[in-house]
Amino acid sequence: MLINDVDNNRDSHTHFMEKAYNKPYPSMEYKCTTTGEIERIIKSLKTKNSYGYDEISTKILKISCPFISSPINYICNKMLFWGVFPERLKYTIIKPIHKSGDTCEVSNYKPISLLTSFSKILEMVMQKRILKQFTKYKILSTEQYGFKVGYRTDKATYKLTTEILNAMNNKLLVGGVFCDLEKAFDCVNHHILLSKLSFYGISDKNLQLYHSYLGNRYCRTAIYTDSEDNNNV
Repeated sequence: MLINDVDNNRDSHTHFMEKAYNKPYPSMEYKCTTTGEIERIIKSLKTKNSYGYDEISTKILKISCPFISSPINYICNKMLFWGVFPERLKYTIIKPIHKSGDTCEVSNYKPISLLTSFSKILEMVMQKRILKQFTKYKILSTEQYGFKVGYRTDKATYKLTTEILNAMNNKLLVGGVFCDLEKAFDCVNHHILLSKLSFYGISDKNLQLYHSYLGNRYCRTAIYTDSEDNNNV
């Protein structure tokens, strides 16, 4: 897609947002991190032996938490203040996991991304602040499940089943349309995403941080033989 086409799509989408809502949302407030917040985030990580290119697992992070929480807190605040995500934390190892079928067919493998454990801490700092903004102004749809506290996917199944049964008890016709987007996250247009974030109040250094986070990322694919010892994902 040409750059002009991307800009036109972004402008048309922004125009749609302005027509759908009266005005953009207030800017997200800046909130620095604390050592206590970093320690709570580290403790909340799942204990795993898998690691990224730096070969540091979350298990090691948890053991060394009392000694590293302060310098990580310093890095996080620098990231929030300057709106720049550390370049060294953008490196990802892609590990192909065989699902089923012919092992020579690439489509039969599921790619698992092994990020550095430190990047997960910074990502959770960003997530907590943007979710606070979305929750405060009720931006997320009430039908959104799976990525919200208290909105697990099993609740979505329960709600759907309940509504179908209620309709059938009232002798009403029930119809459904289900869409399965292949590689849905890979289909996200970053230009449109950033324009929506800007409309929702993610502006200035905060928006610059997400632009920095999404851009200039690096990955490599690690292919193991059956005889080699793989890490637990």
